[in-house]
Amino acid sequence: MFVITACGVSKCFGICVKQGEVLQLKAQIDLSAFAARVEQLVSDPRFPIAKERFCTEVPATFLESTFRRTLIADTSCYAVIIGIFAMNKLDPENGASPGLLAKTIEAGGMASESRVRAFLDALEHAGAIRIVQHPADARRRCIFPTETLIAWERNWLAAVLGAVGEVFELPASADTLAHTEGVVESYFTSVMVRHVNERFTLFGDFPEAEAFMQRRHGYLLMIHLASAEGLRTEVARVHLAERFGVSAAHIAAMLADAEARGWLTRTPPSSLVELSPAFAERLNIWIAREIAIVGMWIEARYGACDA
Repeated sequence: MFVITACGVSKCFGICVKQGEVLQLKAQIDLSAFAARVEQLVSDPRFPIAKERFCTEVPATFLESTFRRTLIADTSCYAVIIGIFAMNKLDPENGASPGLLAKTIEAGGMASESRVRAFLDALEHAGAIRIVQHPADARRRCIFPTETLIAWERNWLAAVLGAVGEVFELPASADTLAHTEGVVESYFTSVMVRHVNERFTLFGDFPEAEAFMQRRHGYLLMIHLASAEGLRTEVARVHLAERFGVSAAHIAAMLADAEARGWLTRTPPSSLVELSPAFAERLNIWIAREIAIVGMWIEARYGACDA
Protein backbone atom coordinates (compact mmCIF):
# COMPACT_ATOMS: atom_id res chain seq x y z
CA MET A 1 0.00 0.00 0.00
CA PHE A 2 2.99 2.26 -0.25
CA VAL A 3 5.99 2.63 -2.52
CA ILE A 4 8.83 0.55 -1.12
CA THR A 5 10.90 -1.38 -3.60
CA ALA A 6 11.87 -4.96 -2.89
CA CYS A 7 15.53 -4.01 -3.09
CA GLY A 8 15.04 -1.05 -0.76
CA VAL A 9 13.26 -3.08 1.90
CA SER A 10 15.76 -5.91 1.69
CA LYS A 11 18.67 -3.53 2.17
CA CYS A 12 16.81 -1.60 4.83
CA PHE A 13 15.50 -4.35 7.06
CA GLY A 14 17.93 -7.15 6.25
CA ILE A 15 20.60 -5.57 8.42
CA CYS A 16 18.11 -5.00 11.24
CA VAL A 17 17.93 -8.72 11.94
CA LYS A 18 20.59 -10.37 14.06
CA GLN A 19 22.76 -13.04 12.50
CA GLY A 20 21.21 -16.43 13.21
CA GLU A 21 17.75 -14.97 13.77
CA VAL A 22 15.09 -17.27 12.38
CA LEU A 23 13.44 -15.30 9.60
CA GLN A 24 10.73 -17.67 8.46
CA LEU A 25 7.03 -17.16 8.01
CA LYS A 26 4.75 -19.95 9.12
CA ALA A 27 4.52 -20.66 5.40
CA GLN A 28 6.48 -18.76 2.78
CA ILE A 29 4.43 -17.34 -0.02
CA ASP A 30 4.08 -19.60 -3.04
CA LEU A 31 4.18 -17.14 -5.93
CA SER A 32 2.43 -19.52 -8.31
CA ALA A 33 -0.32 -20.13 -5.77
CA PHE A 34 -0.57 -16.39 -5.14
CA ALA A 35 -1.00 -15.64 -8.85
CA ALA A 36 -3.60 -18.38 -9.15
CA ARG A 37 -5.51 -17.06 -6.13
CA VAL A 38 -5.53 -13.54 -7.55
CA GLU A 39 -6.90 -14.82 -10.86
CA GLN A 40 -9.54 -16.80 -8.98
CA LEU A 41 -10.60 -13.80 -6.91
CA VAL A 42 -11.08 -11.52 -9.92
CA SER A 43 -13.58 -13.98 -11.40
CA ASP A 44 -15.24 -14.77 -8.04
CA PRO A 45 -18.87 -13.50 -7.99
CA ARG A 46 -18.20 -12.19 -4.46
CA PHE A 47 -15.24 -10.09 -5.59
CA PRO A 48 -17.23 -6.91 -6.50
CA ILE A 49 -18.48 -6.68 -2.90
CA ALA A 50 -14.99 -7.29 -1.52
CA LYS A 51 -13.56 -4.66 -3.87
CA GLU A 52 -16.22 -2.12 -2.91
CA ARG A 53 -15.51 -2.63 0.77
CA PHE A 54 -11.76 -2.35 0.26
CA CYS A 55 -12.02 0.80 -1.86
CA THR A 56 -14.40 2.45 0.61
CA GLU A 57 -13.29 1.33 4.06
CA VAL A 58 -9.50 1.18 3.76
CA PRO A 59 -9.02 4.79 2.52
CA ALA A 60 -11.32 5.97 5.32
CA THR A 61 -8.81 4.70 7.90
CA PHE A 62 -6.09 6.84 6.32
CA LEU A 63 -8.27 9.93 6.32
CA GLU A 64 -9.74 9.65 9.81
CA SER A 65 -7.61 12.52 11.13
CA THR A 66 -5.53 15.35 9.66
CA PHE A 67 -2.35 13.96 11.21
CA ARG A 68 -2.99 10.45 9.94
CA ARG A 69 -3.77 11.80 6.46
CA THR A 70 -0.55 13.81 6.46
CA LEU A 71 1.43 10.88 7.82
CA ILE A 72 0.54 8.37 5.12
CA ALA A 73 1.09 10.95 2.38
CA ASP A 74 4.79 10.19 2.79
CA THR A 75 5.34 6.52 2.07
CA SER A 76 8.78 6.46 3.68
CA CYS A 77 7.15 7.36 6.99
CA TYR A 78 5.06 4.21 6.72
CA ALA A 79 8.30 2.28 6.27
CA VAL A 80 9.42 3.78 9.59
CA ILE A 81 6.20 2.54 11.23
CA ILE A 82 6.67 -0.97 9.82
CA GLY A 83 10.24 -0.92 11.08
CA ILE A 84 9.14 0.08 14.58
CA PHE A 85 6.58 -2.73 14.76
CA ALA A 86 8.92 -5.33 13.24
CA MET A 87 11.92 -4.48 15.41
CA ASN A 88 9.77 -4.64 18.54
CA LYS A 89 8.33 -7.98 17.46
CA LEU A 90 11.75 -9.49 16.69
CA ASP A 91 13.52 -7.99 19.70
CA PRO A 92 10.89 -7.03 22.32
CA GLU A 93 13.42 -6.44 25.09
CA ASN A 94 15.33 -3.77 23.22
CA GLY A 95 12.61 -2.39 20.97
CA ALA A 96 13.57 -0.31 17.95
CA SER A 97 16.75 1.73 18.11
CA PRO A 98 16.33 5.27 16.68
CA GLY A 99 19.87 5.24 15.33
CA LEU A 100 19.64 1.82 13.71
CA LEU A 101 16.18 2.52 12.32
CA ALA A 102 17.34 5.82 10.79
CA LYS A 103 20.50 4.31 9.31
CA THR A 104 18.71 1.32 7.82
CA ILE A 105 15.86 3.33 6.31
CA GLU A 106 18.51 5.57 4.72
CA ALA A 107 20.48 2.51 3.54
CA GLY A 108 17.32 1.30 1.81
CA GLY A 109 17.16 4.57 -0.11
CA MET A 110 13.73 5.49 1.28
CA ALA A 111 14.55 8.56 3.38
CA SER A 112 17.56 10.39 4.74
CA GLU A 113 18.59 9.82 8.35
CA SER A 114 17.53 13.37 9.22
CA ARG A 115 14.15 12.80 7.57
CA VAL A 116 13.59 9.63 9.59
CA ARG A 117 14.40 11.48 12.78
CA ALA A 118 11.89 14.17 11.78
CA PHE A 119 9.27 11.44 11.32
CA LEU A 120 10.09 10.08 14.76
CA ASP A 121 9.73 13.55 16.29
CA ALA A 122 6.32 13.96 14.63
CA LEU A 123 5.17 10.51 15.75
CA GLU A 124 6.35 11.15 19.30
CA HIS A 125 4.66 14.56 19.38
CA ALA A 126 1.40 12.93 18.23
CA GLY A 127 1.65 10.36 20.99
CA ALA A 128 2.08 7.50 18.51
CA ILE A 129 5.43 6.34 19.88
CA ARG A 130 7.44 6.72 23.06
CA ILE A 131 11.21 6.97 23.05
CA VAL A 132 12.83 5.93 26.32
CA GLN A 133 16.28 5.24 27.68
CA HIS A 134 17.36 1.60 27.51
CA PRO A 135 17.11 0.15 31.05
CA ALA A 136 20.50 -1.56 30.83
CA ASP A 137 22.44 0.90 28.67
CA ALA A 138 22.23 4.63 29.34
CA ARG A 139 23.76 5.35 25.93
CA ARG A 140 20.87 3.76 24.04
CA ARG A 141 17.30 4.82 23.43
CA CYS A 142 14.41 2.56 22.44
CA ILE A 143 11.25 3.26 20.43
CA PHE A 144 8.01 1.57 21.39
CA PRO A 145 4.61 1.99 19.70
CA THR A 146 1.93 3.45 21.94
CA GLU A 147 -1.68 2.36 22.13
CA THR A 148 -2.49 5.27 19.80
CA LEU A 149 -0.32 3.89 16.99
CA ILE A 150 -1.44 0.33 17.64
CA ALA A 151 -5.08 1.47 17.48
CA TRP A 152 -4.46 3.24 14.15
CA GLU A 153 -3.00 0.12 12.59
CA ARG A 154 -5.61 -2.19 14.11
CA ASN A 155 -8.35 -0.03 12.58
CA TRP A 156 -6.58 -0.21 9.21
CA LEU A 157 -6.22 -4.00 9.45
CA ALA A 158 -9.87 -4.36 10.48
CA ALA A 159 -10.90 -2.48 7.33
CA VAL A 160 -8.69 -4.69 5.15
CA LEU A 161 -9.97 -7.85 6.84
CA GLY A 162 -13.54 -6.70 6.28
CA ALA A 163 -12.92 -6.91 2.55
CA VAL A 164 -10.87 -10.09 2.88
CA GLY A 165 -13.71 -11.75 4.80
CA GLU A 166 -15.99 -11.42 1.79
CA VAL A 167 -13.91 -13.97 -0.13
CA PHE A 168 -11.93 -15.79 2.58
CA GLU A 169 -13.21 -17.49 5.71
CA LEU A 170 -11.83 -15.70 8.75
CA PRO A 171 -11.33 -17.45 12.11
CA ALA A 172 -13.16 -14.55 13.83
CA SER A 173 -14.85 -11.32 12.84
CA ALA A 174 -12.61 -8.79 11.08
CA ASP A 175 -12.76 -6.40 14.03
CA THR A 176 -12.09 -9.09 16.63
CA LEU A 177 -9.19 -10.51 14.66
CA ALA A 178 -7.56 -7.14 13.98
CA HIS A 179 -7.83 -6.17 17.66
CA THR A 180 -6.42 -9.45 18.94
CA GLU A 181 -3.17 -8.92 20.82
CA GLY A 182 -0.14 -9.22 18.56
CA VAL A 183 -1.93 -9.76 15.25
CA VAL A 184 -1.13 -6.43 13.59
CA GLU A 185 2.46 -6.65 14.88
CA SER A 186 2.81 -10.13 13.39
CA TYR A 187 1.44 -8.96 10.05
CA PHE A 188 3.93 -6.10 9.78
CA THR A 189 6.77 -8.45 10.74
CA SER A 190 5.69 -10.91 8.06
CA VAL A 191 5.76 -8.08 5.50
CA MET A 192 9.36 -7.36 6.47
CA VAL A 193 10.30 -11.03 6.40
CA ARG A 194 8.77 -11.55 2.97
CA HIS A 195 10.84 -8.72 1.55
CA VAL A 196 14.07 -9.85 3.20
CA ASN A 197 13.76 -13.59 2.59
CA GLU A 198 11.81 -13.79 -0.64
CA ARG A 199 12.26 -10.38 -2.31
CA PHE A 200 8.49 -10.37 -2.68
CA THR A 201 6.64 -7.13 -3.31
CA LEU A 202 3.11 -6.38 -4.45
CA PHE A 203 4.64 -3.82 -6.82
CA GLY A 204 6.48 -6.43 -8.85
CA ASP A 205 5.45 -6.06 -12.50
CA PHE A 206 2.90 -3.41 -11.56
CA PRO A 207 4.14 -0.07 -12.96
CA GLU A 208 0.65 1.43 -12.75
CA ALA A 209 0.65 1.24 -8.95
CA GLU A 210 4.17 2.58 -8.65
CA ALA A 211 3.39 5.51 -10.97
CA PHE A 212 0.43 6.61 -8.86
CA MET A 213 2.16 6.08 -5.54
CA GLN A 214 5.16 8.17 -6.44
CA ARG A 215 2.83 11.16 -6.01
CA ARG A 216 1.32 12.50 -2.81
CA HIS A 217 -1.84 10.48 -2.10
CA GLY A 218 -1.66 8.89 -5.53
CA TYR A 219 -2.56 5.60 -3.87
CA LEU A 220 -5.88 7.04 -2.72
CA LEU A 221 -6.68 8.33 -6.21
CA MET A 222 -5.83 4.94 -7.70
CA ILE A 223 -8.16 3.21 -5.22
CA HIS A 224 -10.88 5.74 -6.09
CA LEU A 225 -10.50 4.84 -9.77
CA ALA A 226 -10.53 1.14 -8.89
CA SER A 227 -13.92 1.59 -7.18
CA ALA A 228 -15.57 2.26 -10.57
CA GLU A 229 -18.35 -0.22 -11.31
CA GLY A 230 -17.78 0.08 -15.04
CA LEU A 231 -15.36 1.95 -17.26
CA ARG A 232 -16.77 5.41 -16.49
CA THR A 233 -16.45 7.02 -13.08
CA GLU A 234 -16.66 10.50 -11.61
CA VAL A 235 -13.55 12.19 -10.27
CA ALA A 236 -14.68 15.36 -8.51
CA ARG A 237 -11.32 17.07 -8.29
CA VAL A 238 -12.25 19.74 -5.76
CA HIS A 239 -13.98 17.26 -3.45
CA LEU A 240 -11.12 14.75 -3.61
CA ALA A 241 -8.57 17.51 -3.12
CA GLU A 242 -10.28 18.61 0.10
CA ARG A 243 -10.60 15.00 1.27
CA PHE A 244 -6.96 14.12 0.52
CA GLY A 245 -5.50 17.41 1.69
CA VAL A 246 -3.97 18.33 -1.68
CA SER A 247 -4.83 20.83 -4.42
CA ALA A 248 -7.30 20.24 -7.23
CA ALA A 249 -4.41 20.95 -9.61
CA HIS A 250 -2.50 18.05 -8.05
CA ILE A 251 -5.44 15.70 -8.72
CA ALA A 252 -5.66 17.03 -12.28
CA ALA A 253 -1.93 16.46 -12.81
CA MET A 254 -2.19 12.83 -11.73
CA LEU A 255 -5.13 12.29 -14.08
CA ALA A 256 -3.24 13.98 -16.92
CA ASP A 257 -0.27 11.68 -16.34
CA ALA A 258 -2.54 8.62 -16.37
CA GLU A 259 -4.17 9.85 -19.58
CA ALA A 260 -0.76 10.35 -21.20
CA ARG A 261 0.04 6.72 -20.37
CA GLY A 262 -3.16 5.59 -22.08
CA TRP A 263 -4.85 4.39 -18.89
CA LEU A 264 -7.85 6.69 -18.99
CA THR A 265 -9.53 9.49 -20.93
CA ARG A 266 -10.74 12.71 -19.37
CA THR A 267 -13.87 14.45 -20.65
CA PRO A 268 -13.52 18.13 -19.64
CA PRO A 269 -15.30 20.13 -18.45
CA SER A 270 -17.13 17.09 -17.09
CA SER A 271 -15.66 15.35 -14.02
CA LEU A 272 -16.20 11.96 -15.66
CA VAL A 273 -13.22 9.88 -16.72
CA GLU A 274 -13.28 6.72 -18.80
CA LEU A 275 -10.86 3.95 -17.93
CA SER A 276 -9.32 1.91 -20.69
CA PRO A 277 -10.51 -1.72 -20.49
CA ALA A 278 -6.94 -2.89 -19.92
CA PHE A 279 -6.38 -0.41 -17.06
CA ALA A 280 -9.72 -1.28 -15.45
CA GLU A 281 -8.69 -4.93 -15.52
CA ARG A 282 -5.32 -4.09 -13.99
CA LEU A 283 -7.02 -2.17 -11.18
CA ASN A 284 -9.17 -5.21 -10.43
CA ILE A 285 -6.04 -7.34 -10.32
CA TRP A 286 -4.37 -4.86 -7.95
CA ILE A 287 -7.26 -4.97 -5.47
CA ALA A 288 -7.32 -8.76 -5.74
CA ARG A 289 -3.58 -8.80 -4.93
CA GLU A 290 -4.11 -6.62 -1.86
CA ILE A 291 -6.88 -8.90 -0.65
CA ALA A 292 -5.12 -12.16 -1.53
CA ILE A 293 -1.85 -11.36 0.23
CA VAL A 294 -3.66 -10.74 3.51
CA GLY A 295 -6.06 -13.65 3.04
CA MET A 296 -3.20 -16.04 2.36
CA TRP A 297 -1.37 -14.74 5.43
CA ILE A 298 -4.48 -15.50 7.50
CA GLU A 299 -4.55 -19.01 6.02
CA ALA A 300 -0.88 -19.53 6.87
CA ARG A 301 -1.40 -18.26 10.43
CA TYR A 302 -4.76 -19.81 11.28
CA GLY A 303 -5.35 -22.48 8.69
CA ALA A 304 -8.43 -20.74 7.31
CA CYS A 305 -9.87 -21.77 3.96
CA ASP A 306 -11.97 -20.19 1.24
CA ALA A 307 -15.45 -19.13 2.34
